[in-house]
Amino acid sequence: MVYANKLSESKGLTPAYEMPNVWPDPASYSTDTTTWGAVPTTSDTKWNNVRVATGSNGYRLATEAQWEYAARGGNESPGNYTYSGSNTVDEVAWYNNNSGIKTHEVGKKLPNGLGLYDMSGNVYEWVWDWYTSDYSYTGNDLADPTGASSGVRSAARLPRAYDRYAYVGFRLLRP
Repeated sequence: MVYANKLSESKGLTPAYEMPNVWPDPASYSTDTTTWGAVPTTSDTKWNNVRVATGSNGYRLATEAQWEYAARGGNESPGNYTYSGSNTVDEVAWYNNNSGIKTHEVGKKLPNGLGLYDMSGNVYEWVWDWYTSDYSYTGNDLADPTGASSGVRSAARLPRAYDRYAYVGFRLLRP
Protein backbone atom coordinates (compact mmCIF):
# COMPACT_ATOMS: atom_id res chain seq x y z
CA MET A 1 0.00 0.00 0.00
CA VAL A 2 2.84 2.38 0.84
CA TYR A 3 4.72 1.43 -2.33
CA ALA A 4 1.60 1.87 -4.47
CA ASN A 5 0.89 5.33 -3.02
CA LYS A 6 4.50 6.49 -3.42
CA LEU A 7 4.62 5.20 -7.00
CA SER A 8 1.34 6.99 -7.74
CA GLU A 9 2.66 10.27 -6.31
CA SER A 10 5.89 9.96 -8.32
CA LYS A 11 3.79 9.68 -11.52
CA GLY A 12 1.51 12.62 -10.61
CA LEU A 13 -1.47 10.36 -9.85
CA THR A 14 -3.93 10.45 -6.95
CA PRO A 15 -2.85 7.75 -4.45
CA ALA A 16 -5.20 4.79 -4.11
CA TYR A 17 -4.90 3.96 -0.43
CA GLU A 18 -5.94 5.94 2.61
CA MET A 19 -5.66 5.20 6.32
CA PRO A 20 -7.50 6.65 9.32
CA ASN A 21 -5.67 9.75 10.64
CA VAL A 22 -6.88 9.32 14.18
CA TRP A 23 -7.50 5.77 15.19
CA PRO A 24 -10.25 4.63 15.43
CA ASP A 25 -11.96 7.72 13.91
CA PRO A 26 -13.21 6.49 10.49
CA ALA A 27 -14.25 10.02 9.49
CA SER A 28 -10.70 11.26 8.95
CA TYR A 29 -8.53 9.45 6.37
CA SER A 30 -5.25 10.38 4.66
CA THR A 31 -3.31 9.13 1.64
CA ASP A 32 -0.10 10.62 3.10
CA THR A 33 1.99 7.56 3.94
CA THR A 34 4.35 9.58 6.17
CA THR A 35 1.51 9.81 8.72
CA TRP A 36 0.81 6.07 8.72
CA GLY A 37 3.71 4.96 10.92
CA ALA A 38 5.95 1.96 10.41
CA VAL A 39 4.76 -0.89 8.22
CA PRO A 40 3.72 -3.65 10.64
CA THR A 41 5.40 -7.02 10.89
CA THR A 42 2.59 -8.40 13.06
CA SER A 43 -1.15 -7.89 13.06
CA ASP A 44 -2.08 -4.19 13.37
CA THR A 45 -5.74 -3.17 13.53
CA LYS A 46 -5.01 0.31 12.16
CA TRP A 47 -3.50 -1.14 8.96
CA ASN A 48 -6.47 -3.47 8.57
CA ASN A 49 -8.62 -0.36 8.08
CA VAL A 50 -6.79 1.07 5.08
CA ARG A 51 -9.26 1.54 2.23
CA VAL A 52 -9.24 2.51 -1.45
CA ALA A 53 -9.79 6.25 -1.84
CA THR A 54 -12.86 7.23 -3.85
CA GLY A 55 -11.94 8.72 -7.23
CA SER A 56 -8.31 7.64 -7.10
CA ASN A 57 -6.45 7.05 -10.36
CA GLY A 58 -3.30 5.72 -8.69
CA TYR A 59 -1.75 2.29 -8.53
CA ARG A 60 -3.34 -0.41 -6.37
CA LEU A 61 -3.71 -4.14 -5.96
CA ALA A 62 -6.28 -5.94 -8.09
CA THR A 63 -9.39 -7.41 -6.52
CA GLU A 64 -9.61 -11.20 -6.61
CA ALA A 65 -12.13 -10.96 -9.49
CA GLN A 66 -9.86 -8.60 -11.46
CA TRP A 67 -6.89 -10.90 -10.89
CA GLU A 68 -8.93 -13.91 -12.05
CA TYR A 69 -10.06 -12.03 -15.19
CA ALA A 70 -6.45 -11.10 -15.97
CA ALA A 71 -5.20 -14.64 -15.34
CA ARG A 72 -7.81 -16.08 -17.70
CA GLY A 73 -6.66 -13.67 -20.41
CA GLY A 74 -9.73 -11.44 -20.52
CA ASN A 75 -12.75 -11.80 -22.76
CA GLU A 76 -10.64 -12.10 -25.91
CA SER A 77 -8.69 -15.18 -24.77
CA PRO A 78 -8.76 -17.74 -27.60
CA GLY A 79 -9.41 -20.73 -25.36
CA ASN A 80 -10.44 -22.02 -21.98
CA TYR A 81 -6.92 -22.91 -20.89
CA THR A 82 -5.89 -24.89 -17.85
CA TYR A 83 -3.06 -22.39 -17.22
CA SER A 84 -2.89 -18.69 -17.99
CA GLY A 85 -2.35 -18.68 -21.77
CA SER A 86 -1.85 -22.37 -22.50
CA ASN A 87 -2.81 -25.94 -21.67
CA THR A 88 0.92 -26.75 -21.53
CA VAL A 89 2.23 -25.62 -18.15
CA ASP A 90 5.91 -25.44 -19.26
CA GLU A 91 5.04 -22.80 -21.88
CA VAL A 92 3.61 -20.29 -19.42
CA ALA A 93 4.62 -21.11 -15.84
CA TRP A 94 7.51 -21.64 -13.48
CA TYR A 95 6.66 -24.39 -10.99
CA ASN A 96 8.42 -27.05 -8.90
CA ASN A 97 9.45 -29.27 -11.85
CA ASN A 98 11.03 -26.53 -14.01
CA SER A 99 11.98 -23.68 -11.68
CA GLY A 100 14.87 -25.13 -9.72
CA ILE A 101 12.70 -24.22 -6.69
CA LYS A 102 13.36 -20.50 -7.12
CA THR A 103 11.55 -17.51 -8.58
CA HIS A 104 12.43 -16.22 -12.04
CA GLU A 105 12.50 -12.89 -13.86
CA VAL A 106 9.08 -11.98 -15.26
CA GLY A 107 8.58 -12.45 -19.01
CA LYS A 108 10.68 -15.56 -19.62
CA LYS A 109 7.62 -17.66 -20.47
CA LEU A 110 4.80 -16.96 -22.96
CA PRO A 111 2.19 -14.29 -22.11
CA ASN A 112 -1.55 -14.90 -21.87
CA GLY A 113 -4.25 -13.35 -24.11
CA LEU A 114 -3.87 -9.94 -22.41
CA GLY A 115 -0.10 -9.95 -22.82
CA LEU A 116 0.43 -10.61 -19.11
CA TYR A 117 3.26 -12.85 -17.95
CA ASP A 118 3.53 -15.24 -15.02
CA MET A 119 -0.15 -15.31 -14.11
CA SER A 120 0.35 -19.04 -13.49
CA GLY A 121 3.28 -20.08 -11.32
CA ASN A 122 6.44 -18.24 -10.24
CA VAL A 123 5.03 -16.47 -7.14
CA TYR A 124 1.79 -16.20 -5.22
CA GLU A 125 0.25 -12.73 -5.63
CA TRP A 126 -1.54 -10.57 -3.10
CA VAL A 127 -4.93 -9.14 -4.03
CA TRP A 128 -6.91 -6.38 -2.36
CA ASP A 129 -10.08 -8.06 -1.17
CA TRP A 130 -10.77 -11.14 0.90
CA TYR A 131 -10.75 -14.71 -0.32
CA THR A 132 -13.30 -17.26 0.77
CA SER A 133 -13.50 -20.90 -0.22
CA ASP A 134 -17.05 -20.51 -1.55
CA TYR A 135 -15.90 -17.84 -4.07
CA SER A 136 -18.90 -15.70 -3.19
CA TYR A 137 -18.96 -12.16 -4.51
CA THR A 138 -21.02 -9.38 -3.00
CA GLY A 139 -22.69 -6.28 -4.34
CA ASN A 140 -24.66 -5.51 -7.46
CA ASP A 141 -21.71 -4.93 -9.80
CA LEU A 142 -21.46 -8.28 -11.55
CA ALA A 143 -19.00 -6.84 -14.08
CA ASP A 144 -16.39 -6.23 -11.36
CA PRO A 145 -17.51 -7.81 -8.08
CA THR A 146 -15.72 -7.45 -4.77
CA GLY A 147 -14.81 -10.42 -2.65
CA ALA A 148 -16.17 -11.66 0.64
CA SER A 149 -16.46 -9.35 3.67
CA SER A 150 -14.05 -11.56 5.64
CA GLY A 151 -11.63 -14.38 5.03
CA VAL A 152 -7.97 -14.54 4.05
CA ARG A 153 -6.41 -11.29 2.84
CA SER A 154 -3.93 -12.54 0.24
CA ALA A 155 -4.35 -14.43 -3.03
CA ALA A 156 -1.63 -16.75 -1.79
CA ARG A 157 -4.14 -17.91 0.82
CA LEU A 158 -1.51 -17.40 3.49
CA PRO A 159 -2.71 -16.98 7.05
CA ARG A 160 -1.33 -13.45 7.50
CA ALA A 161 -0.80 -10.80 4.83
CA TYR A 162 2.06 -9.20 6.79
CA ASP A 163 4.27 -12.31 6.49
CA ARG A 164 7.14 -11.89 4.07
CA TYR A 165 8.26 -14.75 1.83
CA ALA A 166 10.50 -14.81 -1.25
CA TYR A 167 7.74 -16.58 -3.23
CA VAL A 168 4.98 -14.00 -2.55
CA GLY A 169 4.67 -10.86 -4.65
CA PHE A 170 2.17 -8.37 -5.96
CA ARG A 171 1.11 -6.85 -9.24
CA LEU A 172 -0.25 -3.30 -9.42
CA LEU A 173 -2.92 -1.92 -11.71
CA ARG A 174 -4.58 1.41 -12.40
CA PRO A 175 -8.33 1.89 -12.77
